[in-house]
This record gives sequence, structure tokens and C-alpha cells, in this order.
Amino acid sequence: MVFCSKKGLSPLIASVLLIVVVVGIGAVVTGIVRNYISENKQVIEKTSTDTDCSTQVEVEVPRINDDFLICLGVNTVNFTIENTGSMFVDEFQVKVFGDAGFDDADGVLPEGLAPGQVNSSVIVSHAAVGNVQEVYIIPKKKVTGSANKIYCSDAQLRFADIADC
Repeated sequence: MVFCSKKGLSPLIASVLLIVVVVGIGAVVTGIVRNYISENKQVIEKTSTDTDCSTQVEVEVPRINDDFLICLGVNTVNFTIENTGSMFVDEFQVKVFGDAGFDDADGVLPEGLAPGQVNSSVIVSHAAVGNVQEVYIIPKKKVTGSANKIYCSDAQLRFADIADC
């Protein structure tokens, strides 16, 4: 008996092999995508908890007899600041607006302010702004994995009509 030489595979075997290859490739791609998504989810969740300014960062300038502890010295703004939130504040930016322009001091209190801590001797120069009209105090927070700090503008304080010291 002479066997006929068949070239190629039968259609049934070819279909089964094709399905096995496609399912294998699909499983590999699914595993890679699932791993990528879970890693990025962890990074996003960690970053969002580290930079949650709106609910955990809160600062205030205390009052005595309904007067805020902020005043204008000779070319300076003097104030007391208290961290009333639940997160460490790494530093502050102070913006001083006057009739001759504005000036900002970045990196005020570079040692930071822990929750519940008060610093009563903050002095910021404002020589170039003329007569001071407004002062903004903006807390800043470190971002994990980065050298940059973010501005917690939700927790900023704004003062106008500041008395002389």
C-alpha cells in the first residue's frame, strides 16, 4: 500500500492549534496589562494620600480678642501660624500685595510645622510692594518620590486691612 504524501495539516488540527495559540497570547497580554494597571493604581493611591491637601492640611493665624496675630512692621509682615490640620506642613509661601506691586517669599519656615505646632515669630520682608493691601499665606507639602512641593491652595489664608505692629 502506498501512502499518499499529504502536505500540511488537516483543517481540524490547524483550527485546534490556532485556538491554542490565540488563547495563550491572550493570557499573556491579560497578565501584563493586569500587572501594569495594579502597579499604577498603587502609585496613584499612594500619591493621592501623600498630597491630600484639601482634607488634612489646615493652618490658621490665631486670634486674641478678635484680632488676628498678624501685623505690619517696617517693611515686614509679622505673624503667628498654627498647624490645625492632621498633616505635617513642609513650608509656606507668603505673597504680599501692595499698591506698588507684589512680592512673594517662598520657603518660609523651611523646618516645617507639625500638627498642633505653633510658630509665633514669622517675619517676611515686603520692601518693594509699597503700602500693603493683602497678604496670602499658602502651605506647601512634599510629594513622595519627588523633590517638588505642592501648594495647598485649598488651605491658604488671606488677610486684608492689616494693622501696624
